[in-house]
This record gives sequence, C-alpha cells and structure tokens, in this order.
Amino acid sequence: MKSEITGSAAFAALVLLASPLAAQTAEAPAEAAPAPAEPVPAAAPAPTEPVPAAAPAPAAPVSECELRVWPTENYLGVNMGLLSGFGIVGALADQEVHKGKVQTVKDLMREYLGPEVQLEELNRMGILKTLKLPENYRIVIEPPTPFNEDLKDNPELKAKVKAMNATIKAKKRLTDSQSKCYAELITTHIFYHKAMMYGSNLFTGWIYRDFKDKAVAPVNFTGQVKNPLEYFPPKTTEDVEKAKVELRDAYSKDFVEYTEKKVHGAAKK
Repeated sequence: MKSEITGSAAFAALVLLASPLAAQTAEAPAEAAPAPAEPVPAAAPAPTEPVPAAAPAPAAPVSECELRVWPTENYLGVNMGLLSGFGIVGALADQEVHKGKVQTVKDLMREYLGPEVQLEELNRMGILKTLKLPENYRIVIEPPTPFNEDLKDNPELKAKVKAMNATIKAKKRLTDSQSKCYAELITTHIFYHKAMMYGSNLFTGWIYRDFKDKAVAPVNFTGQVKNPLEYFPPKTTEDVEKAKVELRDAYSKDFVEYTEKKVHGAAKK
C-alpha cells in the first residue's frame, strides 16, 4: 500500500514597525534611535521523504502436480462386411452429403473428432475427476500422437515415435518434467470398426501412467474400449449433425469406460 508523506511548512513572519519618537523638551538630550530590527527568516519547509514504490503483487503459485495429455491424430478404420475395405460403396460417405468431396471414414473422424474436439470432451467429462486425480493437478497438453500412415515417408517422425514407444515400454516419463506428482494420459488411436454381426463401433485406445513422485511408473494402464454407432458415417444430409454428436458421445463414453475398466478396475486386482 502506498504511503504518502505530506509536509506543511509553517511560515512565521514578524514585522516590527518603528513608531515616531515622542517630542522631548529642549533641555533633554535626544535619545538615540532604536536599531532597526532584523527580519526573521521564514522557516524552511520540512524535507519530504521519498515515497516507496508499491511492492509487486506475489505471483500465483504454480502447481507442482501435472497431468500431461496427448490427444491423437491416429484414425483407423475397418469394414468387415461383404464390401471389405473402404471402397466407394458403403465405406465412403456420400458425395452429396459432403458437397461433392468424397471423404473416407478416417477423414470424417478427423473432421468430427479432431484433437481439439477430443480435449473439449475430456474437459466436459472432467478429466481429473474421472481419473480420480486431485484438483490441484495442472493439465498440460502435448502434441497429438501422429497418424500411423504418416510414418512411412517421414523417417524423422518414425524415429520419434519409436523412441516414444521405447520410453513407454521402459515405464519412464515422456517429458523432462520433475514434478513431484506427475501423470500421463496418451491417446493411441481412434478406430472405427464395422462388422455384419456386431454393427458399427468406435474404439478408442489409451495409455495411462501415474508416476506420483517417481521417475518410473509402477504400471502402464493400456487398453481400448468400444461404444456403438448408428448414424456414423452419415448417409444423408439429415444425418450429418446426428453423426457428429454421436461420435463425440461415443468417444466420451469410451473414456469413462476405459478408466473404470482398465485403470481403476485393474488397480483393484
């Protein structure tokens, strides 16, 4: 808090006015005139102390606990029906639905369920609450895990993914963070699967590792779960919005089911 110091100087001025001497008798000798009074100097103003600068407000403490999150760009798809693979019929979305641009199921998943959408859904579900982590964990977003097919023509990316897999296998931290309470959630893939007997499903794979204050994770919780799809991929323009909502919902359900079955359920065994 700024403190202001104000000084008021008192100025005293004493003015002596000499009055005329009264007339004396001729016989009396003249008295000497009084010496003129010296003027009293004005009091000097009290020195003003410098006002100290206000101290900066302390910065908000940064949480020592971290949850590192990797979304994914690795979209996979398999059609186990009579028309296996992703031909023009069935596995590709209708051209009319997408304004003349033919898109594969992988393209649609990338459009409807990109990394940003994945993070929105995780936040909506409450990622810390679902993983049963304390609220003081700071969430740090890492680059998405890449599309597998992109590794073929990119040696640098392929080497990076290979090193990442080796680090995960060794149960070591993927970052250089030294946080005393540290966890990682890695999305490995999003997988559309269609089979005649089982219909369409969305599989999502994750790896969760809770290091706490250790450099090596006690266990890697690896797994994938699935939830059914009805409208994805959309066959008509009326189904587009339904397919988008359904895909996001299936992803969110996958995450909750994964944590219940593959993380908390496995930890109890």
